[in-house]
Amino acid sequence: MRGRTKFWFFLLTGLFLIGAAGVYYVYNKPHRDVAGEKTIPVTATDLFNAFHQNEAAANAAYLDKAIEVTGEVAEVKVNQEGKTVIVLKSQDPFYGVLCTLKDKTNTSHPGQQVKIKGLCSGFNADVVLRDCILQI
Repeated sequence: MRGRTKFWFFLLTGLFLIGAAGVYYVYNKPHRDVAGEKTIPVTATDLFNAFHQNEAAANAAYLDKAIEVTGEVAEVKVNQEGKTVIVLKSQDPFYGVLCTLKDKTNTSHPGQQVKIKGLCSGFNADVVLRDCILQI
């Protein structure tokens, strides 16, 4: 009886340690840096239209990939986390491409043409890009 208890104790302890090591590895995994990645060039209008017309195909082409979007700034605002969000115009008067900047520096204003690199997070009425860098 004693040998069986030791076996289960060591087995469960080993499984726990393996699980803890996996969690530690995933938690400390380095974040992607869009500055050094090869990007897919696209205009804000084309990107929005791709998601609006066929979301499944657009997900396959753009989702979680580095994208370089060119377009006209419709609005500049600050989100709940204090990060700057640049909204690029599309053909739809109410929706566009939301680009959340990585840092707080922003020199753009509505009506300006900009080029932004970011990671595509998907579509929810607006196309969403995260960890963006404003290209000048």
